[in-house]
Amino acid sequence: MAEVPQYRLGELERKLLTLYALSELGPCNNLQLIAFMSENDLMNYFDLQLALYELAQRGQVIREPVQGDERYTITPEGEQAITLFITRLGESALDKVRAAVPAFSEKMRRERELFATISHESRNEYHAQMGIAEGGMELMRLDISLPTAELADRFRAAWADKARAIYDFIIETLSGEDLV
Repeated sequence: MAEVPQYRLGELERKLLTLYALSELGPCNNLQLIAFMSENDLMNYFDLQLALYELAQRGQVIREPVQGDERYTITPEGEQAITLFITRLGESALDKVRAAVPAFSEKMRRERELFATISHESRNEYHAQMGIAEGGMELMRLDISLPTAELADRFRAAWADKARAIYDFIIETLSGEDLV
């Protein structure tokens, strides 16, 4: 696969790449777009923020509030811009976006369903808050008090791999029924 050119993108290319990424990924929040662009060496933070601002001003993307965050969605005007000017983007950039989207989309889906954060309450008290959501409904939330930041971080990091088994165990144990 060809590499993305190392020169800085021009204004049109920056906007087109942002629109194209949004059209391929679907609606995303700002952090998700930043992660996608930076993890795939497509665009830096400042260029992305400038592109999002300009695209929103032109009505090619909309920012809509969603559960304490904002999500960017491409508009029909943005789709039209891609159709008219997509040839201005190098094929290597388009290929890079296309190749990265499936894995990143799966990561976004998992992040929506499983969440885990850490908060620091006092000198020796950290909280690992972990949960499972499905279809926009929170199924379970745990808040575990722990003595160290390292232990809280281990709980947070392990959550993604263990959450479903923990949820099933709690449901089976409390209901007294084997759900398998």
